[in-house]
Amino acid sequence: MKATGFLLGSTLLLAACSQAINYTYSRKNFTSPTFEADLSACKLHKSTITAYQKIPREQQPPLDDAAVRDCMKAKGYKIETEAR
Repeated sequence: MKATGFLLGSTLLLAACSQAINYTYSRKNFTSPTFEADLSACKLHKSTITAYQKIPREQQPPLDDAAVRDCMKAKGYKIETEAR
């Protein structure tokens, strides 16, 4: 019983302390259609190792957020973060 209470309390404490982070992208001559196309391309971008593997697209693991942000930076976007 004490272990269950401790586990529940720890989970609630961690949930209360964690913060979600929003990312805001901007760049010169920013347009919504261009941004959506760039973001989509970055989400579909795979490393050269993954590109040579014969894995169907739906079975490939998605890129993590950091890889997408790096791709967007390479496309010239400035990325700002804000905690919510």
